[in-house]
Amino acid sequence: MRIFTQRRGGLTLVEVMVTSAVIGVVGILIYSVLNMGTILGAKNTAVNTAHQQARVAMLQMVQDLHGAISLPYLIDVDASGNVIVDANGAPLLTAGPAAGPAAGIAFLQWSMGPLKIISDTAALPGSQNFVRVQLPSSTSPLPAVGQRLIVPTHQIEGDITQVNGPWDNCKITLANMPAPSPAPSPAPSPAGTLLPAQIVTNSGLGDVVCFIADRCWYAVASNTLIWHRLGTRVMVTDITNATPFSTPNTPAGALYYRFVAAIDLSTADLSYSNRNFKSANILLNGQVPMRARLTTYQ
Repeated sequence: MRIFTQRRGGLTLVEVMVTSAVIGVVGILIYSVLNMGTILGAKNTAVNTAHQQARVAMLQMVQDLHGAISLPYLIDVDASGNVIVDANGAPLLTAGPAAGPAAGIAFLQWSMGPLKIISDTAALPGSQNFVRVQLPSSTSPLPAVGQRLIVPTHQIEGDITQVNGPWDNCKITLANMPAPSPAPSPAPSPAGTLLPAQIVTNSGLGDVVCFIADRCWYAVASNTLIWHRLGTRVMVTDITNATPFSTPNTPAGALYYRFVAAIDLSTADLSYSNRNFKSANILLNGQVPMRARLTTYQ
């Protein structure tokens, strides 16, 4: 009787080592691809979030500048990142070229009104530094110090320094009032601190009304875009252009009133990880058309 035995084959040591090496290399490649994809995905998400903040800030700037009721003007910031203002807290006109570029832009926005002026003011040249108005109702918010009162019919514009009295007899004290052009005769004394024109409420030609405006501005300081309107808040960070604002000019050099402002905003991630996945730069620019100008001064 013959006994048959089945030969059993197996891998040699060399084959086992080669197979293990191939599996290891493939595993490392798969891990590298997954790791790279995860890092790039996280970085792209972060970049898209930062870019979205910049786009939202750009849209709000365009909307705010389009809604300005005064002609915007360019402003500067100091070495500490603060907007340079005058004694009344109003931003000063840029010391650089009138058309820019500059670090910021200031303008006025509508706040409330129209409000009825309920009493006559003193005759020139003595005049006075306040007006009395009636608000729509007892629940209406009072004007705030730092806002600006505008009387279009009399070319009176001034910064509000004090608010007293009830809603139906509200006394608003003003300062920093430019003289209208042409200059009134007789001129108020002293000019700038008293109303430049007399207001008469019982002339029979209708009510004399005024409205309240907010002094607003955008500025770039320390790579941060700041928005100010009755308070300051940060809009977006990582700004790479320190002077993004300008005012378009005509070929003759005059202000181009069709477009009141031009914005050239750029952002980039100023710090990145050791993996050297640096975020891309984003460039946003545009010109803002004029909608309505209700004030003569700033």
